Amino acid sequence: MTELRQRTAEILEGLRDADEPIAILQRSQTTAYIIDARRYEAEREELRAARRALFLREVREAEAEYAAGDSTAYPDMDALLVDLRG
Repeated sequence: MTELRQRTAEILEGLRDADEPIAILQRSQTTAYIIDARRYEAEREELRAARRALFLREVREAEAEYAAGDSTAYPDMDALLVDLRG
């Protein structure tokens, strides 16, 4: 943390060219990471797109199961939760 306080401008400048986030240590333990804002936004968008693709794939699989008659009907939410918990 001391180095961050003393060299803030230099560290932030170095983020633009860094391939990896910069770890912030406090008492020899990593407590946070600093990452370039553009990289953060790009990675956040990539994660959002991956989550959406996964969700849509699972919806298509569920629709296919339902169309094939492979789905299970539950009398209530409790029965569904019991089945999901195994």
